[in-house]
Amino acid sequence: MMGKRVLLLISVLAFSAAFATTGDCRWKKKVRPIPSPLLVPQLELGKEVNASKAVFPSRLVELYDTISITFIGDVMQHGKQLRDALIEGADPKLAESYQYEYTFKYIEETLLESDLAVANMEFPVGLPPYSGYPLFSAPETIIHQAQKSGIDLFLLANNHLFDKGKKGFISTLNAYERAGAKYTGAYRTPQQQNLENPVMFNIKGIRVAFINFTYGTNGIPVPYPCTINLMDSVYVKETIAKARDMGSDIIVCLPHWGEEYMLTPSAQQKRWAAMLLREGADIIIGSHPHVPQSAEYSSQKVLFYSLGNYISNQTTPDYTQLEMMVTIQIIKDSYTGETSLLPPHIEYLWCFKKDEFAPHYTVVPVEDIIGKKYEVTDSFQRSRMERTYRSFLDKGLVKENESLK
Repeated sequence: MMGKRVLLLISVLAFSAAFATTGDCRWKKKVRPIPSPLLVPQLELGKEVNASKAVFPSRLVELYDTISITFIGDVMQHGKQLRDALIEGADPKLAESYQYEYTFKYIEETLLESDLAVANMEFPVGLPPYSGYPLFSAPETIIHQAQKSGIDLFLLANNHLFDKGKKGFISTLNAYERAGAKYTGAYRTPQQQNLENPVMFNIKGIRVAFINFTYGTNGIPVPYPCTINLMDSVYVKETIAKARDMGSDIIVCLPHWGEEYMLTPSAQQKRWAAMLLREGADIIIGSHPHVPQSAEYSSQKVLFYSLGNYISNQTTPDYTQLEMMVTIQIIKDSYTGETSLLPPHIEYLWCFKKDEFAPHYTVVPVEDIIGKKYEVTDSFQRSRMERTYRSFLDKGLVKENESLK
């Protein structure tokens, strides 16, 4: 009889542990499945179990914790995109006159299911009149839609952040803060930079640090006391060391770097990547080239030189409409504290302009179209998408490399 009671107790505890969550990740909308709890020796029907502490701990613990982080590339706002987002007859100077319901529509499910989703936002926000290239400015309603669709962390360290000067910079930070949106890479003062860089997330007990920095600001001086993380090797090394001292399990570096429209990384990118990995970065996700670039990964490190544009008005070269959305799963051994990375899940996306697929600019997973989940009535665009996608895959630019450490 005692054996049956112990079995019943163990079953209840095991069931509870299988559905428990840990950490303080309260910003996501869904709870992801937790791996099976630690198995107890000799747990077989009809067998007595020694329930002493030597065999059965006072509480069941997870053998592994697993989290997922999804990254998308450059979110752009060209002039034609702004005109498309403007509600007909509305005042173009008002942020509420713009709607972005299609911007993340076809990837929203992935973003919401991830424990954390990250996007590179390449424009100032909140300062009308809104404008596209070369000096960007977008309404803050795009932030609200991104949040609603599942984006949790916004990257601001890029070459366009000061397109509208100090006023545009302050307007941008104000807009993110009004929205309650977490951003990184740019700060009001050096003091804020020192306090908030790197930004750290505790997700189910796994501490992940993010370090975002840019090669420059298109020659526009950074007005004091405004601060942006620049591609300074001494500062970046110090920040990685700081992240390690803060107890991070995983360090993610997010450089805005490289040569535009090149499918392979520059010599400078390669040198920097080697340095970042050597200093302790576990994951590197780059931006700026506006096309996807080569990538390699192992069970310990992940390196994507560029994901490409997420959404933009660019069409040439062809690869400016193709992007990689990358989801990385991180596993932590609850006993040893060691972390490892599962092979990244890559979903290729295609950016469609207004009326090419939907009534507005949007982004759709390529395989959803090839697999006929969605139909593309524009035969030219479908053919171009398939040709570009196949061409990129045939180049073999994404590789597993277990020597990457």
